[in-house]
Amino acid sequence: MNKARQKILHNIRKSLGRNELDANTVNKLKARLAAHTVHEQPTLEKNLITLFIKNLKKVEATLELIPNAKEIPFAVLAFLQKHNLAQEMVLDAHLKNLPWPNKWHLAYRAAKPEDTLSVTSAFAGIAETGSLVLLSSAASPTTLNFLPENHLVVLQRENLLPHLEAVWARLRAQAMPRTVNIITGPSRTADIEQTIQLGAHGPRRLHVILVN
Repeated sequence: MNKARQKILHNIRKSLGRNELDANTVNKLKARLAAHTVHEQPTLEKNLITLFIKNLKKVEATLELIPNAKEIPFAVLAFLQKHNLAQEMVLDAHLKNLPWPNKWHLAYRAAKPEDTLSVTSAFAGIAETGSLVLLSSAASPTTLNFLPENHLVVLQRENLLPHLEAVWARLRAQAMPRTVNIITGPSRTADIEQTIQLGAHGPRRLHVILVN
């Protein structure tokens, strides 16, 4: 736990009139988390990919299924050509070692308002809802998920999970990130005459590249 987080938690305990947690209490809390009850979950289709694609379409996201990670740049190129976009983008650093074309303008940094396209990697996909789970880190700033109008997300097949509960189980097994974003489709609003408008508070297009 970093010093900033420790200070925040200390101030909360102080305002509640509580002391620092002793080792016995910490161990009890850890045991409780490890043995938490999993509530009833709906039965899903056996083929998670089919269900995931169906739910993605419901929320107006798109998907391309590719056989391996080396095909990711070609999938990105197809998206650029379809929407007549320039070959420039911001990416998270987890994708740096892919065979990107030398002539493309690539930047590995936080997104800026003028960026039009970002490519990020997902921690998980949720078949039940067609959602994507993205974690913030120095390699993958949260701005990549919300500022550019076009958001491409790379999802590995082994990270496609049936329910949200399975995502939290995986997260508990590692260091918790500062931010967890659960994204379901492109940004939208119906505030204007009850008509759906895409790109209201974030990306206008959400495209998933599923590596099978």
